[in-house]
Amino acid sequence: MVKSEKHPEIRNRYLRLRKRRGHKKAIIAIARMLLTALYNMLKNKEPYNAELYRKSDALPVNREITIEQAILMAQFQGYKIKSAAE
Repeated sequence: MVKSEKHPEIRNRYLRLRKRRGHKKAIIAIARMLLTALYNMLKNKEPYNAELYRKSDALPVNREITIEQAILMAQFQGYKIKSAAE
């Protein structure tokens, strides 16, 4: 499925996950995604809708943050913030 050109939404997600987490974890994540999709297809008696996965791949239009938000993000990631005067 991850090599298939027929379902690019799954392949693209696999490639993004593989870049961050590695091949094995990406395969497990894709398998879980497919099982969840299959469960919902059977539960709701609906066909597979690839458009739902394409929507989640789109990046947000506005990716701006304030200086305070940037400082908080850095602190949450473990950085110690020093003032420019030091």
